[in-house]
Amino acid sequence: MKILVLSNEVWNDKINGNNVTSNWFEGMDAEFANIYASPDKPYNKCCKNYFQITDAMMAKSIIGGRKAGKKIVFGDSDRNSDIFSFAEEEPKKLYAFLKSISGSFLRLIRELIWLWGRYNKDAMKCFIDDFHPDIIFSERMASVKMLRLEKIVSELTSVPLVAFTGDDEYSLRQIRFSPFFWINRFMVRTRLREMQKRYKIYYTLSQEQLEDYQKRFGCNMKILQKCGSFEDEYEKREIHKPIKLIYAGKFYMNRWKVLGEIANVLKKVNKDGVKAVLEIYTGDKPTRTQSALLDDRINSFIMGRVSQEKLKEVYRNSDIALHVEARANRYALATRLSFSTKIIDCIFSGCAILAYCRDDQSGWLHLKREDAAICVSTPSELETVIKQICQNPELVNEYAKKACECGKRCHDRENVQKMLLHDFESVVMNES
Repeated sequence: MKILVLSNEVWNDKINGNNVTSNWFEGMDAEFANIYASPDKPYNKCCKNYFQITDAMMAKSIIGGRKAGKKIVFGDSDRNSDIFSFAEEEPKKLYAFLKSISGSFLRLIRELIWLWGRYNKDAMKCFIDDFHPDIIFSERMASVKMLRLEKIVSELTSVPLVAFTGDDEYSLRQIRFSPFFWINRFMVRTRLREMQKRYKIYYTLSQEQLEDYQKRFGCNMKILQKCGSFEDEYEKREIHKPIKLIYAGKFYMNRWKVLGEIANVLKKVNKDGVKAVLEIYTGDKPTRTQSALLDDRINSFIMGRVSQEKLKEVYRNSDIALHVEARANRYALATRLSFSTKIIDCIFSGCAILAYCRDDQSGWLHLKREDAAICVSTPSELETVIKQICQNPELVNEYAKKACECGKRCHDRENVQKMLLHDFESVVMNES
């Protein structure tokens, strides 16, 4: 099986959040090529063949006329050397800024650059024909950028296309007041309606989004979530004193305020002695307000960024992993159908899981259905639960075992890979 992967981000397992592709495909009996739409260096054990397009290439194609995109290939002997000197790396500050853009106007401008930019279709077709894929797997949240790339690639080859989504891409059930947000939203909706007709399978992270899209489009939807492996049976851990809660992720979408609610509860609980602490691992630079709320160095600590490997070690030395989403309508509606890949990291962390967000959020609902976490949705419930845990620390081991059982039942890598390969083979056979 030859699988052509389309991705927005670079396929680099060292970057937190960018290792999901390897999580699905590493060890699979298949060969891979990757067309990706960002700068930086690939790093994974699955793929040798790449076609890269960047923001800078697209801008230059509009201004200077040079078409965007180039082929990158390396061999096994190169994997541990500095082989990526030919992969284009835009200035880190520039790309960090582009990724952090939250203003609707600037996001729209970036999308228009990818809409108006000129791809080097001849070079891209040569890359695709040389690889000769059996199937295309598009991994993304819908954007004008990725939907246009999907359309171009699917027009350059006749092989079937399957797609994956992780967020609400289509619903108008949003609270936004910027006209630029809505211009972009309707641009995406128009292109998604067109492209979904080409998807032989449309994968999503959450049951709620599967049901929503089946009603809207009538397309063939399936669940595909991050996976992992359990080699041994669950073993009880010695609970730390104080109990250690950990959050790993970004502050955006007002998650920092939710963490602040947890930090404030810990201040109350720790009034007569420190019984539990919160450690926050994030690459986001905290503001003064965030630091004052989340980094008092007694109840809560901002620890900064760590690598994916280091994060596994941090989880092993913690007690409770947190899944949080903001409960205010604007943010809750934006994340309602989302299923953070961090949830699976929490499930396979060996920690108990505490989920704190609205009870209509897809990740919360999954953990509740599977009895895999302590799920709370109000500040009063949160305070009650944290007090209960401090009074009875054995609850940590009870829920850590439940998370482990959920991982084996729902997120086993061997089963997920078998499903994917069977799906791909069935699609290819039906098209031949």
